[in-house]
Amino acid sequence: MSPVGGSKSPALIRDNQVCFEIIREGAVYGKNHGDSKLYGEGSVFWHGSGEITVSESPSDGYYSCLVAYFEYDPGVMAEPWPSYFQWDDRLVMHRFADEMLYAYHSAALRRSVVGNLLWARLQFQLERYRQSLDREVVHPKLQLAIDFINLHYAEPISLDDVAQSADLSVSHLHMLFREHMKESPRQFLIQKRMRSAGHALVTSREPIKVIASQFGYANTENFCRAFRKFFGRSASEYRSAYIGGLNS
Repeated sequence: MSPVGGSKSPALIRDNQVCFEIIREGAVYGKNHGDSKLYGEGSVFWHGSGEITVSESPSDGYYSCLVAYFEYDPGVMAEPWPSYFQWDDRLVMHRFADEMLYAYHSAALRRSVVGNLLWARLQFQLERYRQSLDREVVHPKLQLAIDFINLHYAEPISLDDVAQSADLSVSHLHMLFREHMKESPRQFLIQKRMRSAGHALVTSREPIKVIASQFGYANTENFCRAFRKFFGRSASEYRSAYIGGLNS
């Protein structure tokens, strides 16, 4: 996960190498110089040799992404990809990214197997994107609500707060989320908190009680219950699995 405002510096893609960045949380500015558009969850960037990764977020924002590097033989042209495309189903994207991270760090699978699966899935998602370029644009008030959650999900916000940020009633907020996101605003908020909490669990040694409070849960039992329901394992089991895989 990048710090507020983005990464300190972009990464340079080496010769005979390509890189994919899948934006999982937050939003980032595009890869072209001067591009002021923000790209959020499910955005996929492709970078060829000599290019640099995306790195900038709004001054009060952040982003996190899954990064995958692929190497190809010298003298062989890298397969052409568009510089950007969109993963059409953000929930599927999150599940697949979690599976890839677990397979890479904890399941003792060969890296070539994981890489081949990831490459094939990106090709599949690119084809789906090409077939749905005329898809509906996100409702502007829904985007305001999403932006508010992205900025304040770690605080004890309510659905009233989210609805007010977009000048909507709570019932209208529910309707827009169900129609466009295929989930409720509460489910969207919980998954933001859980994925960020999972990241904190495996990248810090903070006690679970502290992490719970950092992501809007004053009651640790409520956090642990929500975490188990979301990930299918306890917070301590989740931490042990990933840290164990990383240290093996």
